[in-house]
Amino acid sequence: MTTKTRIRGFTGRLGRAVVAVGGALILATALGTSSHAATGTLTYVRADTGGMSSFDDPSDGFCYFVGGGALSAHNDTNSTALFFADSFCDPNQFVGAAQPGQGVTFTSQAPLSVRFGG
Repeated sequence: MTTKTRIRGFTGRLGRAVVAVGGALILATALGTSSHAATGTLTYVRADTGGMSSFDDPSDGFCYFVGGGALSAHNDTNSTALFFADSFCDPNQFVGAAQPGQGVTFTSQAPLSVRFGG
């Protein structure tokens, strides 16, 4: 093996390593910025106990279980809250929404899940 061949082999491996590291950095940056947290608090009155529960700075797009169901809720976040009758945020089970700063009362069905971000 000549010196030229060794250098070419080393630079080829180095180039592949740089590309792999660069790709990993791009992927990590993209994944790190894909989820945003809403700022603020959503409070709700539990249907099972009448007590208060809340979510602080919830992540947009994540489905949260609403323990005990909700009789009413007040959205003091900067993101729309979507409420669902099931515990999995099934779009077919949508029961209401609360815009930022808005309250909502549930008369027909107490929601069991909420997703932020509209």
